[in-house]
Amino acid sequence: MLPGTQLSRAYDKDVAGRADVYHFLNKTKDFVIDASSGVITSTKVFNYETDPIRFLLIVDSGGLRRRVLTVNIIDVPESPDCTADPQFSSGTATVELDEDYPLFQSIYRVTATDEDFANGDRLKYTIETQLSGPKRGANCFGVDPVSGVVSVNGEDSLDFDAGFHVFQLALRATDTKGLFCQGTLIIRVRNINDEKPQFEPFPLNLINVTEKMPVGEIIARVKATDRDEDSSITYSFKTQQEVFRLDPVTGIITLLKPLNLDKPNNSKVYPLEVEARDNGNHSSTYVFTVSVENVDEPISCDSSFSTGAGVSVSVPENTPASAPIYMILSRDPDLEQEVEFLILNSSVNATAYFNLDSHNGVISKTMEPLLDYETNPKHFQLVIAVRSREDLSVESCTGTITINIQNVNDESPILTYIPDAPINIYENLPVGTELVKLTATDRDIGDSVHYEFIDTPKEFSINEDSEVVTVAYPLDYEDVSTPKSWVLYFRAYDNERMHSTTGTLTVILQDVNDNRPQCSQDIYIIELPENIPVETLLVSLACTDKDGTVPNNNITYHLITDTFSNETFTLTNNELKIGPSHLDFDNAVFAGMHFKYTLFVRVSDEGNPVLSTMITVIVRVSRINELNPTGTTLAFTFSILENSPVDTLVGEITFTDADWPFNDVKYAIVGGNLGTPPKFYIEPDTGMIKLLDSLDREMQSQYKIAVRVTDLDNDALPDPIRQRSATAQVTVHVLNVNDEPPVCTPPHLETRIYSAMKTPFIQLNCSDRDSPQEHLSYSIVGGNTNNRFTLWRRDFGPPSLAATQNFQGDVFQGILAPETFQLLIEVTDELGGDTVSQLSTTTAVIIHVFPWSTTQPTPSTMTATTTITTSVLTKISYYWSPDNWIPAVLTLTGALFLTCLYAVAWCLFKDVPACWRLFPHCHKHQQKHPSITAGESGQVTRHGNLSSGDSNPNMKPSLLPGNHQ
Repeated sequence: MLPGTQLSRAYDKDVAGRADVYHFLNKTKDFVIDASSGVITSTKVFNYETDPIRFLLIVDSGGLRRRVLTVNIIDVPESPDCTADPQFSSGTATVELDEDYPLFQSIYRVTATDEDFANGDRLKYTIETQLSGPKRGANCFGVDPVSGVVSVNGEDSLDFDAGFHVFQLALRATDTKGLFCQGTLIIRVRNINDEKPQFEPFPLNLINVTEKMPVGEIIARVKATDRDEDSSITYSFKTQQEVFRLDPVTGIITLLKPLNLDKPNNSKVYPLEVEARDNGNHSSTYVFTVSVENVDEPISCDSSFSTGAGVSVSVPENTPASAPIYMILSRDPDLEQEVEFLILNSSVNATAYFNLDSHNGVISKTMEPLLDYETNPKHFQLVIAVRSREDLSVESCTGTITINIQNVNDESPILTYIPDAPINIYENLPVGTELVKLTATDRDIGDSVHYEFIDTPKEFSINEDSEVVTVAYPLDYEDVSTPKSWVLYFRAYDNERMHSTTGTLTVILQDVNDNRPQCSQDIYIIELPENIPVETLLVSLACTDKDGTVPNNNITYHLITDTFSNETFTLTNNELKIGPSHLDFDNAVFAGMHFKYTLFVRVSDEGNPVLSTMITVIVRVSRINELNPTGTTLAFTFSILENSPVDTLVGEITFTDADWPFNDVKYAIVGGNLGTPPKFYIEPDTGMIKLLDSLDREMQSQYKIAVRVTDLDNDALPDPIRQRSATAQVTVHVLNVNDEPPVCTPPHLETRIYSAMKTPFIQLNCSDRDSPQEHLSYSIVGGNTNNRFTLWRRDFGPPSLAATQNFQGDVFQGILAPETFQLLIEVTDELGGDTVSQLSTTTAVIIHVFPWSTTQPTPSTMTATTTITTSVLTKISYYWSPDNWIPAVLTLTGALFLTCLYAVAWCLFKDVPACWRLFPHCHKHQQKHPSITAGESGQVTRHGNLSSGDSNPNMKPSLLPGNHQ
């Protein structure tokens, strides 16, 4: 428990409430007791293992008895403490060890303490988590559960080369109660050289090379790896080698001597044994074989044949059959081997014109067909291979022979293309447009073909060299001077006009839709009133088309409208009409369009392509006052308090007018608002009815008003006669407000009664103009001495006054004297209502009480007759009443006395500085005393300096009469 915790409280009722009464008789610094309240608290945190576990406290309160309080300390288990090694508890404890560290040998010991050891508590050590890196998943360490010694457990191999470089162990010490402390141990593993190099073998442990491999060429590269980090490997042959060289660092094997198998001393197989050794003197060997393959010598040919584009030969087209054209030169360096010639590939039909001798390589002309330059290809290509007959796998010699055919000029131009059908052209073709391209050929190489018209028309021209017929003059189908068809004669000739050929062309002119419809007007502006009837004709369009053929000159009309005017206008043929919907000026969207419709009529022909003309029709609409103002109702009812001030809002009448501008109406009271001034007025623009004169519900509780609502400015030209209106009936209820106090009639009552009267003797007559009789309350507020009178009320009517007891008054000459009572009775309205708004009035009732006397019987044995008599006692009161002149004399005497008293005071206090305001002679002293006090008069003290005007030395002080100096 924390210091200051309340453990107990001593209480002695004999000393309760006294101060400094409770004390410990035995001295202790571990506990204190409050001397006044007796509360006992601790002063420290106790330790069960080191402090006493029982305390006896003797409490004395100054009386005869003392009490003993026993305090027992109860053991609370403490958590183990791992802070003996601060680095362990903070997570920075680190150890390093080699990867071959022995099993179960101590690496680190967890040091934990527990204060509960004295009570037989024990600790158990465990590894909560074991993380390895960079490779994860290893479980290499364990901890002794009793001693806390951490060691290698051998479950997983502690192998640095496998990626286990560092471990992070979360170690926990737990007591028997389940309480624990925890720390972190970081174990870093040191790498040692304990691995042998491992070779990467060749496929089948074999390397194949050819005998043609040049000296210095790389044959192969041996490669060995060592799992030890930062380990370097060197390579060497196990036996001395003369043909191969091995780089000790890279493992590259290169050739030192030629491997020519033509030499009988050279071997075809070389076994090699290579050793790899690391810097830790660990080594391994690898044995593989180098096999040498034989290579045949290629056939050699003429370099002009076997290189580049090969050999080019020119032959005239009249070369005779079997004539030799070219012979291929070649040889085979291998003895006892023959060569053969073979055509591998050729251009189209080349083998039909040329023959190749496979033994001697001679190319000659075949018997058929003939070499015709005009009909046959101009060039032939033969791809020929020269190879060994015995060994087809030996590399061959390949080359290309190109044979060029020479021309002989003997041909005339031939027309190859003339249109059979007439050429149809459109009239809108621009000048220079190509109509047709004629095709003519001359089989003679180098001889060109030219063209011309025999009878040249102005509308067309032919290019002399390009064979193209074009338009040379603008064409117009509608022009009567332009023919509708032509027959054109032309000639094709060769150079120097030695040979020629003629032909004809027929050209027919076609009409084109190249004229747009033309209308009498492009824009129409029409102004109409909004109430114009449906089906009214707006405009009849007149349009024509100059094109000469149908359908190019057929005209159609199409109305283009927006969504707002889609149902307002109809176009039938060329007539634009109103409908099916009527015009409507009164629309907010139409106002945004400035009260006009913009229509477009597309006038189109039926040609291809379609040509059209746009006509714009602007329809301006003028407004007409068509609709009456309307309201949600024609009868309105409002309420207002009768004490409302002038200009109070009574209610608002809301009418709408669908004519544009919307709701432009004015309001006016036209009936029912009688009186001068009227009780109400209405704002003409808003329809708000306001109070113009005060109301009195007691005079009139309801008003009926007729309000006329008239629209404004709803015609294009304002016309008061056409203004439309509506009338609304307004009922205003005046709500009652308690503004009338009760009134008693008469306001004062006076009556005479006998002293013995006990029944009601007078009834009040009070009423209230704005409260019913049952809402009036009555109470006697004055003059009711000893509560001798009470108010007696039946139902809800005015109450009556009644006496409550016999009267005992002054006795004069043995008879009771009359008494007079003046009662004040308060009458209040709004019974049970808001007391703030209640009004009341007070009426006075004067009651003269006369004694009611009886004759007492005399003491005798005889029966006496009792006689009731009425005695009237007259008591005269005397008082002095002065004449009218006596008050005037007393007033004048008092004034003279006050004047004399002031003169005496001035003489006595004129030189006192504080009296300068009462006596003007004291102004000189005032200049020396800025603070002035008027004490006797009860005035507030004032501080300040006199102004310059008050200190004038020439001013004389005011003197009373008879005191001039």
